[in-house]
Amino acid sequence: MTPVLFALVVVTALGMAYMNGFHDASNAVSTTIATRTLRESAALMMAAVLNLLGALLGMMLIMVTAQWAIDLLGLAPLLEATGGAPDRLGAAMLAIMLTTILWDLLTWWFGMPASTWHAFFGATLGASLVLGATAPWEELGALLVVSLVGPPLSASLAFVLMHALLRIGRDERLRRGHLRFAQTLSAGAVATGHGINDSRLPLAMIVIAAATVPASPVPEAAIMVGVAVAVGAGTLMGGHRIIRTLGRRLTDLSVAQGLSAEVSAASTMALSLFGLDSPISTSHALASSVVGAGAAKGLRTVRWPVALQIALVWLSTPLATAVLGAALLGTGLSLVEG
Repeated sequence: MTPVLFALVVVTALGMAYMNGFHDASNAVSTTIATRTLRESAALMMAAVLNLLGALLGMMLIMVTAQWAIDLLGLAPLLEATGGAPDRLGAAMLAIMLTTILWDLLTWWFGMPASTWHAFFGATLGASLVLGATAPWEELGALLVVSLVGPPLSASLAFVLMHALLRIGRDERLRRGHLRFAQTLSAGAVATGHGINDSRLPLAMIVIAAATVPASPVPEAAIMVGVAVAVGAGTLMGGHRIIRTLGRRLTDLSVAQGLSAEVSAASTMALSLFGLDSPISTSHALASSVVGAGAAKGLRTVRWPVALQIALVWLSTPLATAVLGAALLGTGLSLVEG
């Protein structure tokens, strides 16, 4: 891979990390803002710092190697198809990341929480088809299983937790201030988990690109810090449209409901990260948990048309990004090689 193309891949990966933080800031702060547990500025600052620290922690806990990155992203077939042409690999990586960024921008504009991981794997599928590579069916299958199991699990757990809090709430010793404090802690856990989970995506892309350069000019530590800062900076800006969807449009959250949703989302993320060792969408986890916490106080409290719109976006993400990724890569290759 040429130095210029490598630099483009690194910059685009950092852009994807920034966009991911911006798009998914709602996962940690929407419920605390909606319930007035924290002011919006304070919530975003807390989420940004914990996303940054979570990203650094997550990257330090793993053995960062090219093979780790390839296995995580399922890019082995793509590397095999472009083995003698690293610049074609670089072009494919750019198309995949640009597709992911564009999808995050589009779903943010419409205020829809969507999965960056799903967008990435959909774009990878499209790029693989253009290059004649075998699609990463194993990784796609694992992601599909987690996606099918994760939302119902998150919603059910939030439903049970909310009922438990309703019972505990009858005890006069449990005051509203206690719930607000607990909700702040749970929001912090979601932010930290998001940093651990989603920082691996841009990091892995940079590591794979660096492996194609004989002597990578960027130290590993600098890459890790750059990714963490990009995720934190994006979170600080906050995707306010999605925050409004999760915090207000989907259901009217109480403090107890916000706490239940965040604890459920954090638990699902922890199970995925440390139990299944498979990436999970934090957007899926929190949105499903909000629905479960809302339904615990009555099915009519959930605005089901909004929930249906979100579900349709989730279902369309892999297909739409596969088409977009294939189109971007096909156009890029025709311009370069034509």
